[in-house]
Amino acid sequence: MMTRTRTLLTLLALTVVLAGCEGLNETLNSAATFVQQNPDLIKDEQQRQKVLAGAKAVTAWTSEITVADEVSMGQALAARSFVSFGKPYPDEALQTYVTTVGRLVALQSERPTLPYSFAVVQSDTPNALALPGGYIFVSTGLLKMLHSESELACVLAHEVCHVAHKDGVDVVARDRKVSSLVDFGTALDKQIGQYRQFIDLAYTKLTTEGYDQRYETIADEAGTRYAYRAGYHPAGLLPFLEAEKASGQGLAFEVFKTHPDPGARIKDIKAVLATLGDYSQMPKDADRYQREVLSKLH
Repeated sequence: MMTRTRTLLTLLALTVVLAGCEGLNETLNSAATFVQQNPDLIKDEQQRQKVLAGAKAVTAWTSEITVADEVSMGQALAARSFVSFGKPYPDEALQTYVTTVGRLVALQSERPTLPYSFAVVQSDTPNALALPGGYIFVSTGLLKMLHSESELACVLAHEVCHVAHKDGVDVVARDRKVSSLVDFGTALDKQIGQYRQFIDLAYTKLTTEGYDQRYETIADEAGTRYAYRAGYHPAGLLPFLEAEKASGQGLAFEVFKTHPDPGARIKDIKAVLATLGDYSQMPKDADRYQREVLSKLH
């Protein structure tokens, strides 16, 4: 009985893979209908219900995510992030300043109405993190390496782009589909629909692997444009990337192996800058950044 059930599960999983992502929901629904219409295939009622429940769970995971679901996912991931990424830096004025800059560039994105939230966390590692739904973290280690408000704006704009383009949602969705199918049979016994398991998977995926190079390249380019439209000097990513290229020590503010070479990133950003108007007189606001950020970090 178990062998027959496992064979059917394997067949269903293979059928889904061959169908591709676009036909995934339709294929799973058809598979579930097939099981219902052919009860002799799985005579054990408990096993049959597991198959049907599993198909339903995978279908739900792969459905189009709503904005409300995206924000809820981001809230859960943000709570998890404070545990391992860093605790909030205890300076309300500093938090407000970073939030103000972040929301200004977010207004220039393709999704300006999302409830973006920005948080400075205590960590010496120069890093930033963008989560679905508009939750963005930046470390004190990264802030110490910047020199002006325009540089901060460009860094935050890069992270905003990941949110605006739903990069995190795409990465998580792609991974959860695969993980749901690779060990489909045993996963049924572990209640694959549990939200906690999903959050664990999503957090690990986003914080250990990060985004593919194509996402990072687009975020550099779009973030540069967001900052420009917000009124900032748009070359704010270049000093950081040039320092990374010169040092060869991997200073990128998102420390992931998937990041493009800093030299390639610099070249692509300069290509975008060449398409903009004369930005030479646009503000960098180094003095204000020194007063509002650097003087408060220790």
